[in-house]
Amino acid sequence: MATIPFISAFLYFFLGLLIFTKKNRIKADFILSIYFFISALILFLAGAEIYNRQSGYPFPWIINASTPFILLIGPVLWLYIKALTTQNFQAKPIYLLNLIPFILVFLLFAKSIYFLSNDEKIKYDTTESFRSGIVYPLVVLLIAISNVGYTLWGLLLLSRYRNRIRFFYSQTDTLDLKWLHSLLVMALFFYAIISILYIADYLFGLMKYGLLQGLGFAFISIFSVLLGYYGLRQGNLFNPFIKVNLDLLKNNQADYYSKPITDKDEAFVHRLLEYMKIQKPYLNPEINLAMLSEQLVVSPEYLSEIINSRLNKNFFDFINHYRIEEFKELCKNAKNKNFTLLSLAFDCGFNSKATFNRVFKKNTGITPSEYFKKVSIN
Repeated sequence: MATIPFISAFLYFFLGLLIFTKKNRIKADFILSIYFFISALILFLAGAEIYNRQSGYPFPWIINASTPFILLIGPVLWLYIKALTTQNFQAKPIYLLNLIPFILVFLLFAKSIYFLSNDEKIKYDTTESFRSGIVYPLVVLLIAISNVGYTLWGLLLLSRYRNRIRFFYSQTDTLDLKWLHSLLVMALFFYAIISILYIADYLFGLMKYGLLQGLGFAFISIFSVLLGYYGLRQGNLFNPFIKVNLDLLKNNQADYYSKPITDKDEAFVHRLLEYMKIQKPYLNPEINLAMLSEQLVVSPEYLSEIINSRLNKNFFDFINHYRIEEFKELCKNAKNKNFTLLSLAFDCGFNSKATFNRVFKKNTGITPSEYFKKVSIN
């Protein structure tokens, strides 16, 4: 039984090394490697605790050694998401406040367990007398709040990022971190289940502590493998050659609504719409705010302000509106009846079937095939 955590610990340590040494490593990769080093330590200590129980406690000093480190998993995962989704991320001293739960639990265990004699530690573990004290429910509650809370916080960061990139890009499928969102939703579900089991076990004594501990570590193992697989493949989400502050683009919109419409703005709106109609920059699948602003010889911030505040769209919706209209025109042309809908969509600037279908349904209320049938009949 103890072999599995030891093997997992070795694999996670190796995975952490792979991420730490990968080519073109970014700050988020460094943080992710720390996540795996901590996970490896937790699993190694968990394996040692299991070996202790099975072998008559040859190393009593290691009893409950893994528990405090669990409180580092949530903060490091949150920091990874923060670094991955923040342009020009910089670590701040205030982030060290996230270590408070870990330090608190370590001090609680030092007082109640770590400084006991070996015989007292063994009795403490074999009889599970720790359940009767205040430390155990407090630690269970802290771990539950940490795991669930940081996962929710991570989802919030991810949601804000996914909304933010729509102000800059016309295609977001390779940038929206769907894999991370799915993992966090899965983590939230399992963390909630495990937390409920721990609390119910404390109140009603449902199972042995070792079994509960094993369930928790089993989930960490599955989650970490998936996180490592996708995290190892994940590159930098922000193009270092594009000097645009994505946060500034979004945050300035509210201020711009209160500004009066100037003749300059009106003239630029007219020029922008004419340019879209004649030059059709949206046919380029890679078009983004920086590229379009360069073509129009204005700053990305000004272009974003105009699109969002004067045309009531973000850049993603603005560009894809034109692509949808282009697609409609192609569908009406009898010369295109032998082409697939997807090929027509790609001709209009889309490079993803999923994005095309989603955007078309949102704009028209019907699917592309339904629209094609409709115009074909007419």
